[in-house]
Amino acid sequence: MPELVRDQGLVLRLQDQAETDRRVSLLSESRGRLELLVKGARRLERPFGAVLDLLNLVEVIYYRRRSGLHLLREATLIQDFPGIRQDLERLEAALLVLRWAWELVPREAPDPRAFRLTLGFLYALEKSASPRVLLAAYRLRLLSTLGYRPALHGCVACGKGEGLFWVPERGGLVCGECGGAGPEIPLRLRKAMDGLLRLPLGALLRLRLAPSDLEEIERLTLAFREAQLVR
Repeated sequence: MPELVRDQGLVLRLQDQAETDRRVSLLSESRGRLELLVKGARRLERPFGAVLDLLNLVEVIYYRRRSGLHLLREATLIQDFPGIRQDLERLEAALLVLRWAWELVPREAPDPRAFRLTLGFLYALEKSASPRVLLAAYRLRLLSTLGYRPALHGCVACGKGEGLFWVPERGGLVCGECGGAGPEIPLRLRKAMDGLLRLPLGALLRLRLAPSDLEEIERLTLAFREAQLVR
């Protein structure tokens, strides 16, 4: 008989399944990305609809099956982040957070760090005046949590702290003598990325970065993700 399991999770994605069912992807506290089947979820009389909206933090009880999707039995709303939903810029940042978690967090990985990281950033987004800063920080920290922390303090080969270039396939900064090439990464930008990785959430809420720097950090982070995750 399938095991009955209780867990908490953030709703990352919803997909229609068969004629009346729905597949729900959660970022769970105890099992990483969790895929659940909700039988009859698309029928109007089913009670799970609003509870399982994107972005909601929910408690779920489900039947754990050896193969296929686990089967949801109950779902209870814990938090729906109204401050995020009422602000378009915050909502856009939060949906990108969910997308990154869905794409990068492994399925059935019993490590709570990605869940705690994501939940903490969503609570911070509730009161943030700079959601783009928080999104930039979240992307770097999620990569770091999953084992892809970029080298930002010097050349990955020799440790040199000057004349550094971004070489994502080698893990971050590389000096010209060790094979780095292209536009040099200014110290200002390196310090900003290091702060995004290391500052407490309270300090991130007060951090202000120039839009041009945020755009460049996003470009560097996306290139790093692509290079590291296809290896």
